[in-house]
Amino acid sequence: MTVVFEGGARALLLVHAVLGFTAVFATTHHAVSAFLAARGRSVQRQLQRFGWMASASIVAQALFGLALYPVYRVRVRFADLERGAPAVVQLFDLKEHLSALALALVLGASFAGRALQPDAPAAESRAVAALSGCGAALVWAAALIGLYVTARHPVGAP
Repeated sequence: MTVVFEGGARALLLVHAVLGFTAVFATTHHAVSAFLAARGRSVQRQLQRFGWMASASIVAQALFGLALYPVYRVRVRFADLERGAPAVVQLFDLKEHLSALALALVLGASFAGRALQPDAPAAESRAVAALSGCGAALVWAAALIGLYVTARHPVGAP
């Protein structure tokens, strides 16, 4: 039985990982910029620049992850992890939930940061910082869990 995208699973995994690192760094930079804005610094250009980078990278990474999911589900999860490492399966499921929440937070923070005016009230700046910081933390957690699961059994490996 062949699974959709099985032939290109290694390449998809590599692109997914590169986009993951891009998302980690872009969301982290956006969060730092948002925290600086909450402290009164004028960082509108950074919020805009890192906002679109974070949004684009996390959406692209999610799309590549969705493309990889059927191969992971059949060749890794069913074939190996559910019998030999059920805790890793649960960890992967947690990563997927964290990633979905991170996607929503990062997109929200990006749009809110783009709309933030230089003379915005402190409460608005703190709200953007909270959204962005939480989104970045969840992206970091999802990336670390993803690396662990991939180290256990990467997609495209026998």
